Amino acid sequence: MYLKPYPDQRNQQCEGGISVKGIVLGTDFITDILLVSLNLKPPLRLLPGDFGTQVALRTLCEAIVKAACKRLDLSPSELSAEYRPAITESGKFGQEAEIFIYDTLPGGAGFARRVGEMGLDVFRDALGILEDCQSCDASCYRCLRNFQNKRDHELLDRRSGAMLLRYLLDGIMIPPDLSKTDEMLYQDLLRQKVADIIFSRNERIVVPGIGDIIAPILANRNNGQQFVVASNSFLTPDTATTSELEEMKELLGNVILKDDILIRKNLPKATLEVIKKIGGTV
Repeated sequence: MYLKPYPDQRNQQCEGGISVKGIVLGTDFITDILLVSLNLKPPLRLLPGDFGTQVALRTLCEAIVKAACKRLDLSPSELSAEYRPAITESGKFGQEAEIFIYDTLPGGAGFARRVGEMGLDVFRDALGILEDCQSCDASCYRCLRNFQNKRDHELLDRRSGAMLLRYLLDGIMIPPDLSKTDEMLYQDLLRQKVADIIFSRNERIVVPGIGDIIAPILANRNNGQQFVVASNSFLTPDTATTSELEEMKELLGNVILKDDILIRKNLPKATLEVIKKIGGTV
């Protein structure tokens, strides 16, 4: 087992099995590339390897490419974009990420260079693509989907991409409505019929030293243990939605936070992670 190349308090061990060094599968592809750096300030983070990070950055890549192709009157197959954590100390901790836009034609056709010359206009167009679609909640062929990105259709989520891009452009962080994801997680926890655990919704509890707190999801074990479960934004993976919950998490450690994108995109995994954290059995 090898250690992950970035800090991860939850699990520093790489989950892969057999690792082999010295093997490279690929080829040199010389073309034009535009590198865009994305910087975030605490408590916002795009943690490397997190599901929410993958969804938001994959979505942002597709929106930027579509906006650029529309401005340049190109086919979607003539430009592409990928992302990575920045190769810096900030990148390791999720404070800096990079998107690179490149021509798919070997040798380059100058399209990526022209995207760079557009400045922020192409990113404003991308934001419009993400915010203005009236046909879907996550993605569709009117906004983000096409034949070229068919393998990533399940990762595309325009609302998460728009929230990230709005922050990057304007410094405005619009908190997501987490009541729906809290309810989704709660209902799925009930369906699992976890032995020795009772789940309840929006319970008022009294926490010594803090006072009254509304628990979005309260888990009571038969042995008297209590856990508060809540969804939170993928951009603030370690921060609760209220100061009271955050204080409770720091003081008592019995607050379990789940990424809102993970809940919406992979509810079974989110549910099982909560049950495992509580110590329950299905």
